[in-house]
Amino acid sequence: MKHTLLALCIATFGLVSTPSVISAQATATHNITGDWVTQITGDQLFVGTLHLTQVEDTVVGSAEVAKGHGVLQLSGTLTGAQLSGKWRGPKGNTGWITFNFNPTFTAFSGQWGYGGRKPNGTIVSRKFLKTAF
Repeated sequence: MKHTLLALCIATFGLVSTPSVISAQATATHNITGDWVTQITGDQLFVGTLHLTQVEDTVVGSAEVAKGHGVLQLSGTLTGAQLSGKWRGPKGNTGWITFNFNPTFTAFSGQWGYGGRKPNGTIVSRKFLKTAF
């Protein structure tokens, strides 16, 4: 009888997490939304700020390529510590990206390439961290 009552209380008050709740909590713990100092190598060298926004496991981002020359856009899915997705350049060219985050989600490194081809360059980045004065 005590075990049945305990099971009923746990079920009623939601003391047991379902896998989807656990997954959502893990993703929320490591939200990568923010500004990232980024260096991209390959066809051209890009050093600038990448703005990322994460909602659940979906990430979108943008970076001004060169003053007045357009915006790089990206979108992807964060799975664990890896972001896999697609990018679109200001001239309409497209490709893929892979970012691998460090354990504290304050930096990443990765690769990028044109659609369906081998890697064309590398990406390294560190998140702007808030400081208190």
